[in-house]
Amino acid sequence: MVAKRTTIKDIAEAVGVSTALVSFALNDGNKKYRVSEEMVRKIRSVAREMNYQPNSAAKSLRSGRTDTIGVILSDISNRFFADIARCIEDEASEAGITVMIGSTDENPRKFERLVDVFLNKGVDGFIIVPCEKSVHVIRRLVEAKVPVVLIDRTYADLDVSSVTLNNRKATMLAVDELYGQGFRKIRFITYHTTISNIVDRETGYVESMRKYGLEDEISVSKIKYENILENMRKLIPQVLEDGVEALIFSTNRLAIDSLVVLREIGKKVPEDVAVIAFDGSETFAFDLYYTTVSYIKQPIEKFGTEAFSVLSKLIKTGDTRDYKTVVLHPELIAQESSKKK
Repeated sequence: MVAKRTTIKDIAEAVGVSTALVSFALNDGNKKYRVSEEMVRKIRSVAREMNYQPNSAAKSLRSGRTDTIGVILSDISNRFFADIARCIEDEASEAGITVMIGSTDENPRKFERLVDVFLNKGVDGFIIVPCEKSVHVIRRLVEAKVPVVLIDRTYADLDVSSVTLNNRKATMLAVDELYGQGFRKIRFITYHTTISNIVDRETGYVESMRKYGLEDEISVSKIKYENILENMRKLIPQVLEDGVEALIFSTNRLAIDSLVVLREIGKKVPEDVAVIAFDGSETFAFDLYYTTVSYIKQPIEKFGTEAFSVLSKLIKTGDTRDYKTVVLHPELIAQESSKKK
């Protein structure tokens, strides 16, 4: 049998005072309403004896907040997103905020369900990595004046706060490195997608190739966001047959699976083909123990800290129209995989 929860009414009856007086004493309203210190001590002592636990739901109704935020990522198993989630959790913990986390797996229906579930839980705001076909859901949140911060990706036609990378600059840095090493036949491997960060990375690649007068060498291969390893087992041999000298990958997942395929078919990096990946990973050391992999480094910690900072301000002020755009800067970590041998 579940024990009956002690209520303010129970304490009031035990002390012989009104429920309002108990509420004032327990919620620091005693000074405003001139409750004596002696009475406050008596009420709080009885509350402890009766094992009174404040009703957090009722408290949130009074304050309008639950001190809870929803974080919706693409894939929590992806090291990049997992590290961002960790940073957000650390920041939230310091502020006494609880974080609810969910993954969309790039599925818009799952994304919409997560948003509805988190709204029903009463979250004070969202930090979101949007997936394709999710703009209408995010627009709904914006129009409802729910505090929202988009990370990694954004929508140009939405007035919403965001923390993103300068993705055009990222792939321009990659082309600069490969061109400086003497490579000319450089291919960009990416997904079929309209997601902003991936589109911007392709744009940066194309612009940089044109900058070096390599319009005729511009070459982009795109695959679907599914069965990536199998798709790479078909694509990589074709790429090498085309005489491609260097590969730039738009994500770390594409890079990792491609490096696995290169090892399977007996091709070495950079002797047979140079490589620049996105984000470092311990997987590279396991799969390619004979070389180090060049990659675009993203300031992961800043994604988390900036997103939480912006969201906290939106929640505190309640002015969701005061949106903020934060653009972070990439860094190229040049290692052996992009060197001309």
